[in-house]
Amino acid sequence: MSPLDALRPLGPVLNPAMIDGTYAALTEHRLRLPGDARALWDLSYGDNPRQGLNLFLPPKGTPDRVMVYVHGGGFVAGDKGKPGSPFYANTGAFALAQGWAGAAMTYRLVPEARWPSGAEDVARAVDWLAAGAGGALNAPQILLVGQSAGAVHVADYLAGRAGAVSPQLKGAVLMSGRYDFTHEDRMGYESAYQGDNPAPQSTLSALVDVQLPLMFTVSDLDPPQFQQQAAFLVTAMMARHGRWPRLHWLAGHNHVSPALFLGADGDRLGPLIADFAGAAWGTPLP
Repeated sequence: MSPLDALRPLGPVLNPAMIDGTYAALTEHRLRLPGDARALWDLSYGDNPRQGLNLFLPPKGTPDRVMVYVHGGGFVAGDKGKPGSPFYANTGAFALAQGWAGAAMTYRLVPEARWPSGAEDVARAVDWLAAGAGGALNAPQILLVGQSAGAVHVADYLAGRAGAVSPQLKGAVLMSGRYDFTHEDRMGYESAYQGDNPAPQSTLSALVDVQLPLMFTVSDLDPPQFQQQAAFLVTAMMARHGRWPRLHWLAGHNHVSPALFLGADGDRLGPLIADFAGAAWGTPLP
């Protein structure tokens, strides 16, 4: 029996009961950091207390590749994790297992944050890592992985809402994100960050023309609004380029579970990210 079997009864919803139930089901099954990993907690990439990240390094050496995880939380919640917490050190453990460094970042939240502060924070974190993270990294190539609100921030960054994208960014994975705000399918939490007219903030037309490799995911048990966003993405890519985006449907997963289960026994997302990153970095899997 897979730990994911406990998720389906929670339903295709996004609410506290689903979130709490998912964490309860997956915490003991998470991938753990190896004992010899170097974990650098609460590093600052900016002046705001929320502009911080955790960096996970192999026991020796100065890595030249880093995967950066950008959490979700509806623009009002979420964190990068702390020592002893189950998440999101698992994303760093996954990166280390691939031979990369890993980072889990956080960003400013509502009520302090207003669009496009998320993209600005992503840009600042990427630039800080690209510059070597205080000597911990060696001019790294960077892969961004954003989930939900984190995917919105990554999409805004890719769309140029915080200036030019770093040349060291080699690809991005956007998980259960929302990219087209021209439709009335709001979920009730967006206005505090995006305002009452978010249509001009849509990133869909920009994303389909981004030259960097992109990978998208949508979950089996994502709420309908996120399922619809995946459909908008496919439609836009077909209209512009006559082909599908690199889009994966994650069987058995709900809105929050893919990142929590990353790298654990039975995880199918991890191999997809590893294959995608290898191609983006020019070293595909054998």
